[in-house]
Amino acid sequence: MILPVIKIRLLQLMRLAGGLGLMRVVFLAAMGAFLLFALFAGTTVSPGDFYVSAGYLFVILVIHVNRKDKKFLKLCSRQPGLIFFVEYLLLLLPLLLCLIRHQHYVTILGTMALLPVIIHVEYRPKVKSLNSAIQRLIPSSCFEWKSGVRTALFFMACVWIVGLATSFFAGSVPVALFLLGITPLGFYEKGEPVHMILALEMDAGRFILHKIKLQLALFSCMALPLMAAFIAFHTSLWYIPVIEYIVLISSHIFIVLTKYTFYQPNQKSGGAQVFGVFGALAMLIPVFIPLIWMLSIRFYLKSVKNLNFYLHDYN
Repeated sequence: MILPVIKIRLLQLMRLAGGLGLMRVVFLAAMGAFLLFALFAGTTVSPGDFYVSAGYLFVILVIHVNRKDKKFLKLCSRQPGLIFFVEYLLLLLPLLLCLIRHQHYVTILGTMALLPVIIHVEYRPKVKSLNSAIQRLIPSSCFEWKSGVRTALFFMACVWIVGLATSFFAGSVPVALFLLGITPLGFYEKGEPVHMILALEMDAGRFILHKIKLQLALFSCMALPLMAAFIAFHTSLWYIPVIEYIVLISSHIFIVLTKYTFYQPNQKSGGAQVFGVFGALAMLIPVFIPLIWMLSIRFYLKSVKNLNFYLHDYN
């Protein structure tokens, strides 16, 4: 069962690469090479190897929690855990090779010990349909937020309140901003039906700018009070939340543009998901921000061109 599953994964990757086009594949290959170099450099000395490994395992945990085929594999295989283990071990190979090269054997043992723990995580978030006053304040044209907040409101509210209440600690607000900044990225995974785009009666350029303005306005409503509280307690460190805010809104703009560059009605675009990863990476590795800015310019032009097919009547 393991070999057929691995073969299916390879076929899925080939299909995804074929849908991206040659130039995007070359670009992603270059980015992958850069990430491998960063991984190698980050694991050179301690405690860098520990932090990199922890981040790597966290990404695998997120993948495991959000994958949709767990139930299918459990029904079709007697040893689904072994399939998960082999898949995640293949994903861990770049990290393990770097750790072996730098002789961080304790970190290797810790990583391998935590992998079975991740496999047995059975977190199933309860989907609750909320219709709170906060949701009614969100503009109707920002349906991504209205939909996303239905399940993420409790988490976001807890993070915001804890971040504000503990803002006298230097690290609390930056962590809260990061968590609040990364949560909305999942709101833009799936393309909405065409009639929801047509309802705004805007041409493609105005539509894209309208979506970006709403995204920045809604996120700023959460972020600015936290930033003000941080600056009030840590005046000399005012630049930390400001820089983080710039990084986060840059990633948010990029995610919006990525969605409509690869927009397909009622579907999750593979291209949007692949490039969306770089928007999330920019939050963790700010060196990607200049690249995100350049890609945002390109994706704006491509998203306008893509949406012109649907919104040409309003030009």
